Amino acid sequence: MIKIDFHMHTVATPSDSHFEFDMERLKEYVRFAKLDAIAITNHNIFDLEQFIDIKNALDISVFPAIEIDLETGHLLLIADKENVADFSEKCSLVSAIITSATDSISVKTLKEIFPDLGQYMLIPHYDKSPPLSKAAIGELSEFIVAGEVSSPKKFIYCIKNEDRLTPVYFSDSRMSDNLTRFPVRQTYLGCDDTNFSSIKYCLSDKAKVSLSATESNKLFTVFDDGQQLSTGLNVVLGERSTGKSYTLNKINNESEGVKYIKQFSLVERDEAEDKRKFDKLLSDKRSLLTGEYLDELQAVVSDIIEVDLKEDGKSISDYIDSLVKFAKETERHDSFSKAKLFSEEEFQLDDQTGLKDLIKSTKNLILNKEFKSIVEKYVSIDSLKKLVINLMETYAVKERERLKRRWINELIFDVKSKLEARTAATAIKEIDLYKVGMNLKKVEKFERIVAYARTERIIKEKPLQGFSVVAKSVNFKGAGELKNHCRRQIAFSDAFSEYNSPYAYLKKLQEIEELRKADLFEYFVKIEYKILNRDGFEVSGGERSEVNLLEEIQDAQKYDMLLIDEPESSFDNHFLKKEVNELIKELSKSMPVVLVTHNSTVGASIKPEYLLCTKKETTEAGIKYRIYSGFPASKELISTDLKKIDTFEVTMGCLEAGQDAYDERRMGYENLKNQE
Repeated sequence: MIKIDFHMHTVATPSDSHFEFDMERLKEYVRFAKLDAIAITNHNIFDLEQFIDIKNALDISVFPAIEIDLETGHLLLIADKENVADFSEKCSLVSAIITSATDSISVKTLKEIFPDLGQYMLIPHYDKSPPLSKAAIGELSEFIVAGEVSSPKKFIYCIKNEDRLTPVYFSDSRMSDNLTRFPVRQTYLGCDDTNFSSIKYCLSDKAKVSLSATESNKLFTVFDDGQQLSTGLNVVLGERSTGKSYTLNKINNESEGVKYIKQFSLVERDEAEDKRKFDKLLSDKRSLLTGEYLDELQAVVSDIIEVDLKEDGKSISDYIDSLVKFAKETERHDSFSKAKLFSEEEFQLDDQTGLKDLIKSTKNLILNKEFKSIVEKYVSIDSLKKLVINLMETYAVKERERLKRRWINELIFDVKSKLEARTAATAIKEIDLYKVGMNLKKVEKFERIVAYARTERIIKEKPLQGFSVVAKSVNFKGAGELKNHCRRQIAFSDAFSEYNSPYAYLKKLQEIEELRKADLFEYFVKIEYKILNRDGFEVSGGERSEVNLLEEIQDAQKYDMLLIDEPESSFDNHFLKKEVNELIKELSKSMPVVLVTHNSTVGASIKPEYLLCTKKETTEAGIKYRIYSGFPASKELISTDLKKIDTFEVTMGCLEAGQDAYDERRMGYENLKNQE
């Protein structure tokens, strides 16, 4: 098995913060991390002279490479050591195109510069920012050997999912004298040598990549002294003030994408502040649900905002008045008013939006590569191409007709204007009666939609580890509730007087200048969001803290690692065992979780994959925190400097207050149980 890091920088480019390369620091890193092979991957540049110096300075395999800004993402392109001169020439073409941090090249240009891509190893940013697009990965799929990820969580996810690329985990480090700690992100490969073809072969096989040398993907390195963690559930034990929180803080500071739930952070001493936080949690969830539930109402409100029945009524009145006057003023009619075009109506112009959207959607089906196989399962690409051609031809015919009508309308308008200027007769007012009629129908339908949306009903209900989250749609009860929803000092009394007449209510809301038109839909229906306990009542003060903890743990799914510091300090054992343990255990199936505890309910019953024990030691240099670690079934826990402690004694001492206390308590429980 070999250990590699194929992503490191030795030249500061416009894409980097400035740094000075330090050869000695690179040597120390290679020696300290026990690397067998590295690649030098500077942004859009390959420094041949520096590469030769590095290659001669190290006694491991060093591969020439470049990190290219490819469209919207990054791509590592790694070459064989034997072709370094040719590789350098091709990289110079990349450097000539990409001269600033905002420049990039296309896949087409990449293939023109490197026409023989099969000779290289291509590793895109995959689950790592900035990722290479799916479209670009699709175009280069036959040449891509692996995808770079940014965390052990994403590494494991890719390993477990067949449709994901083989993951690699690299340092992406700058080898400078300012490098305060050595990187811990490297990848192990299941091969015995470091030649180019062997490594390329290994990277194409998920079974041959891992995060650790001896435990495959069960463990990964977290500190530069070699300390490891499980990719699942880790429990940190230790007596008071032995470095448990210090260890969590260090993990937090030296890792990315961490969710850290600190001791006592979810239990406020101030009940009012605790309630305020809980109410904010409900408010945030209510806002998300409001947008989701009222999505269709939002579209209807956006459309009806443009309808003005008052203006339509005035237009009808003006039209009728002008029509009556035109009929009465027969004595004023002359050759100008008697002309056909004087009272001619303009053509209605068709809206081509629906047809344009249909053409665009059909093109998307043809061009989509990600779901091409699914599309072709139901309809052939040739049929889609024929369809889009037919649609475009239809669009062309209809558009030509529309343009003709528009030209005639302009001509009619011009002639009518000149006739009206020359006659004494009253001109008939222009009106689009179809549009007026449609507006009336829109308002009728709008009223029905709002009435339906306001019908009191449960719109969402889900369990939350013993609690129940319930969301209901209800009516706003008064102007005060509207004001609370708005969270601004705005008077809603006038608007609320029309609340039961949705269209009139909308017009009143439009008069409030402080409200954005895009937000008006929120004021039609109120979403009540409650969290109920097991008995169906709203949660109490203590239960609020339990819900906060559960929500925080669930929120960790968006992160790469979860740290929890002594939850038993704030919550009772029944809740921890039944609710928290279950949720943490489930979460640890998809990401590393590190839990600090000295409670047997948490520490023992949760059945962790890995144990860590912290010890505080006084040395000549001062206080030192040493970490012992291993699997729960291991007889001994071992530190990175190979010191050992007994696993049983650690467990008894930290979780049970020692063997004697455990035996005494167990006997007490047995006596109670055996009493008649």
